[in-house]
Amino acid sequence: MDNKVITNVLTSQYMACLGTLSQTIEKVPEDVWANEKYPNPVWQIAYHSLWALKFYLGPNTESYVPFEYAIEGAESLGGVQDWENPTEGIKVEGFHTKSEILTFIENIKSELQNNIESIPLDSPSGFEWYPYTRFELHINNIRHIQHHTAQIIERLKALEISGFSWWADQNQPQEW
Repeated sequence: MDNKVITNVLTSQYMACLGTLSQTIEKVPEDVWANEKYPNPVWQIAYHSLWALKFYLGPNTESYVPFEYAIEGAESLGGVQDWENPTEGIKVEGFHTKSEILTFIENIKSELQNNIESIPLDSPSGFEWYPYTRFELHINNIRHIQHHTAQIIERLKALEISGFSWWADQNQPQEW
C-alpha cells in the first residue's frame, strides 16, 4: 500500500472522529456545557482533544501555533504525569463556547490533509515522549479523540441523551 492511500485513510478516519465529536458537541445542553460537576467540564474535554490533535499534527513542540481563542491552561486535564499537567497551578478563566470549539474543529479540518502529508509516515514522531513513527502518532491521535468523545457521550447518556453516530463521515457502513 502506498503512502498516498495511507494518508487518505488517515484523513478519512480523522474526519470521522471530528465529525462524531462535532455531533456530540451539538447535543450537549447549554446547562451541561460548562457545568463544573466534574473536575473537567465538557467544553474543556473537547478543547483538550482538539488542542492535542493540533499540537501533534505539527512537526514538534516549537511549531505549535495556538487556536486564536485559546484560554491559557485549558488544554490540561490535570493528569498525574508531569507531561500531562504542564500548566499546574494555572486557574482556567472562563470557557470556550460551542461555537468556538466547532470553529476550532473546522480550522483543524481545513489543514488536516496537508498536515498529514507534510511529514513522512516513517519518520520519527517529532516528540521525544512518543518514541515511535509519525504513522503511529496519527493512530494515537485518533484513539485520543475517540477516547474523549466517548467520555462526553457517556456523560450525555447518563442524562438520557442518545443518538450518537461513530461513523460521522462519507463512508458509512451499509445496512446489515
